Amino acid sequence: MIRPRSLVLKLLPLLFLIAFFTTTCVDYSKNSENQIAAFGAAIAKPKENIIYPENAGVINVTSPEYGAIPNDSQDDTEAIQKALSKFPSGGKTIYLPNGVYNISDSLHWPTGERFRSDYKRIVLQGQSKEGVIIQLQDAAAKFQNPKQPRPVISTGFDPDLKSNSENFKASLVAQRFGNSVRNLTINTGKNNPGAEGLNFAANNQGAVRSVKIISGDGQGTTGLALTHGEVGPLLVEDVEIVGFYSGIRTNNGINGITLQNITVRNQRSAGIFNGGQPMSLEGFTSFNAVPAIINGKNPNEGNDPGSTLTLVNAKLIGRGKAKTISAITSAGFIYARNVVSSGYKDILASNAKNANKTIKKSVIDEFTSHPILAEFPSPSKSLRLPIKQFPKLAWNNPKTWVSVEKFGAKPNDKKDDTDAFQAAIDSGATTVLVPQTGTFTINGTVRLRGKVQRFIGTEGWIEGNGEIVTENGTQPILIIENFFVGFGSKLKWKTVANRTIVYRSITHLNLESTGSGDLFIDDAVMDKLRFNNSAQHIWARQLNPEGASDTNIVNSGAKLWILGFKTEQGKTKIATIKGGATELLGGLVYAAGKQDPKDPLFRVVNASASFVGIAEASFDGDSYQIWVEETRGNTTKTLVRSKIPGRYTANGIVMLMYSGFDKPPK
Repeated sequence: MIRPRSLVLKLLPLLFLIAFFTTTCVDYSKNSENQIAAFGAAIAKPKENIIYPENAGVINVTSPEYGAIPNDSQDDTEAIQKALSKFPSGGKTIYLPNGVYNISDSLHWPTGERFRSDYKRIVLQGQSKEGVIIQLQDAAAKFQNPKQPRPVISTGFDPDLKSNSENFKASLVAQRFGNSVRNLTINTGKNNPGAEGLNFAANNQGAVRSVKIISGDGQGTTGLALTHGEVGPLLVEDVEIVGFYSGIRTNNGINGITLQNITVRNQRSAGIFNGGQPMSLEGFTSFNAVPAIINGKNPNEGNDPGSTLTLVNAKLIGRGKAKTISAITSAGFIYARNVVSSGYKDILASNAKNANKTIKKSVIDEFTSHPILAEFPSPSKSLRLPIKQFPKLAWNNPKTWVSVEKFGAKPNDKKDDTDAFQAAIDSGATTVLVPQTGTFTINGTVRLRGKVQRFIGTEGWIEGNGEIVTENGTQPILIIENFFVGFGSKLKWKTVANRTIVYRSITHLNLESTGSGDLFIDDAVMDKLRFNNSAQHIWARQLNPEGASDTNIVNSGAKLWILGFKTEQGKTKIATIKGGATELLGGLVYAAGKQDPKDPLFRVVNASASFVGIAEASFDGDSYQIWVEETRGNTTKTLVRSKIPGRYTANGIVMLMYSGFDKPPK
């Protein structure tokens, strides 16, 4: 219960919360008063109502084959599990229409064949966050032991596996590609002290989007557990967690977690406990009588395996006994910017080795727990590019969608479907569907133009030697989402548009942009990205560029903002040239494979960049020796690995902030 307080303090959390969820594009480079005032910029969010046409290739759990019946108070565990288990690594969307689904046991992804099809490429999709409720029965027998937490939903393992079994050991490996949970609520009921809401595992590409996780009585261990084996890289977006011992919890040093627009409230230990991960968090609100964030294990002793927190734009509201504690405690690496608190003793207590510091005021403009690095004279701050929220569009009536199959595209026949795709796009429909009914082939050029505002796959599989080009059209925003491009395919994506383009939840997004419109990339894995227009702004979340044949990302003159980044294999990962500006906020460098000692991790040539919260894992002894190669005029300098603090885990280091610019770009 909230204790009586002054009217101002009672209204303050509500005002902060309202303002937070209406922020769209804010320049946080000003003083703290302007930062707080800037939270009022308004943006309308469309109401969720995600309904697919019958030919979409999704699996509806209420169909006769599976038999789930919402709102009847009967147990739907078996019906939903049957739908989940039928398609190991099938790229299927398991769909729940609005209603309450009562369950008595865990739901988990398909076991499949060990290392090949187990626990991957499955999406659990609700019609709406508020309308779909997965309700665990009160006092469920298997959810009573908090020392052995049991998830209501598990994407990475079967909770009934024995921990010493080979199948369980296999489930710990980073092979959980393409898993997602979207647009639903999980309620762990009452008297279930051993319950976890969602134990989520995804690797390279996968997301928890628009999800609410609630404990009916505040009990339970963790709302969102990111704890099973090698978790990440993955994205958590628009998530609210109420109750539990911890709201969000991690316990591994790899592979990186990206979070945006997160609200936690009424936890018993911490809003977020980060037990080792490189965590990139933008847009965070906490209402708690306990710490909003604990970053690092054993925070009172200063020993940590390498927890690295990059925190931008946060509001930490303390209640009750919070007045005697710090809003954030950290034994690891922490970068914080534009963080405000009320109701706590102080905003930050850091007792990491060689970084002891407490910030007693209630506002952090910009803070680093470890020294800022630079090779040239540079400001002691990050680049602070403007942050823009990702566009969201209401879903059209499914009766108005057109499928590429209607125009002659045939999956799995290896014949070119370019003409059929183009005919669907030029049909006048605003939503064009590529259903998950097999693999389609594109060997020519498909042009996204006209009235299309959403080009969507239900995890649609495509391949070929062609290209998909986004052009101008009558719609100001075009969203391209939920595609898997086959391994070994030479299919490329291009944009030449001057309108807003969004690429979301795509595996193998090899993209070249010469367009000038705003460009958004969200939860994607790729080999190469090329940004070649100096007029373009790019916002990216959860990027996973991999590949050892060439520089992975080249920013040639554009403004590129990245939240969350994981990469592996050799070659330079980001090159910023020709006056471009790149701001990277948090990530993991998995130094696996051959590293040429002459190749820098990041290259900046007569351009601007700042790199924040970049942690490393290196297990084969072959790491990047040059982390930043920066050129100004005719002079080139390098930041070498030996100058960067050690991470105390995975043989790694942490570059908490590198400042590589002489003045902010206009």
